[in-house]
Amino acid sequence: MLITMLDYLLLLIQVFLVSGSLLNLSSNPHWFIRGWDFPRVQIIVIGWAIVLCHVAVHSAVGGESPIPFWLLVTLAVGLTLWHGFRIIPYTLVFPRQAKPTAREHRRSEDPATVRMVVSNVEEENDQYERWLKVVQDADPDILVALEIDEHWVDAVSSTLFERYPHRIVQPQDNWYGMMLLSRLPIIDHKLRFLVQDDIPSIDAHIQLDNGQQIRVIAVHPRPPEPWRGNDATARDAELTIWGQELADETGPTIIGGDLNDVAWSATTRLFLRTSGMLDPRRGRGFFNTFHADHWYCRYPLDHIFHSPHFTVSDIHRLPHIGSDHFPMMIDLRLEPERKKEHEVLEEKPDDQEEVDLRIERAREDEEINGEAVQREPEHAIRD
Repeated sequence: MLITMLDYLLLLIQVFLVSGSLLNLSSNPHWFIRGWDFPRVQIIVIGWAIVLCHVAVHSAVGGESPIPFWLLVTLAVGLTLWHGFRIIPYTLVFPRQAKPTAREHRRSEDPATVRMVVSNVEEENDQYERWLKVVQDADPDILVALEIDEHWVDAVSSTLFERYPHRIVQPQDNWYGMMLLSRLPIIDHKLRFLVQDDIPSIDAHIQLDNGQQIRVIAVHPRPPEPWRGNDATARDAELTIWGQELADETGPTIIGGDLNDVAWSATTRLFLRTSGMLDPRRGRGFFNTFHADHWYCRYPLDHIFHSPHFTVSDIHRLPHIGSDHFPMMIDLRLEPERKKEHEVLEEKPDDQEEVDLRIERAREDEEINGEAVQREPEHAIRD
């Protein structure tokens, strides 16, 4: 009797996984639906763990199972194919979307290179020295720190501000403060509140050592999460608005931050298609950055996208800093002559409809009051 109950429980879990996985077909912003975007790898692992559990139990105790073995295997294979289709572009077996830098070069001697680090420090984290050690070892040209408040600014300013004379600092106590520190000159910048008036983005033009200007954008949209009652409307709108704006950008651009969205989600893929930006993770690996304390529950949430003007010299995840996020680091080289070598994702016929849907949802939400969504519809995207 106990074995029979276990068999039905295993089948029930498989069916639950399949049902939840099918919710990925919906763009409904509710956190429960959009949350199924995240654990694709974990779902595959759980699906096959159920099959192995079934085999192990019946090998040990014998007896005929009321659940056909082929049914559990079929469901596990279906889950593998369904989720594997989305995650395989972020493995080494897939072609690299952003091409690597063609020749060896010394970063310190190459004026066309830029190293950028994006780090969600976690506002409550007080391991300032640990974070400073990781950042100093990485030695980025541009450092984006997210979730900074006044305590963080006070704790790191004496160490970092001399090294980074060009700074944009916006401390806040709502988990959405940010700062951009640069050893390279910041020519101009704007703090932008596109979707919500308490969630900033930094939009800056920075001059490389070779005199070329690049646009660098730091973002941190609000996530869908049950404990604060948030859905994905604000996050989807912010990524979509940036995607539309960057579609008109002709200069070299980097956009990075904690997007609170996985690389393979429908919204992130929509952003890549509409913006023409590249995801250096594609063909190189997951580079999971959250949750830093739980190896079994990690997702690629911290992103650095770039325009086809750049090639990728290096990308990797940095060590633990005491935050729930690992920092991400990327080395890029400005090589606009190689723009056509990259595999830019093509727009789909219904992409504009999806863009309009996400922005209209934000306009109808009374809690969303940012500068972009409050404009008239025909001006909602661009300044």
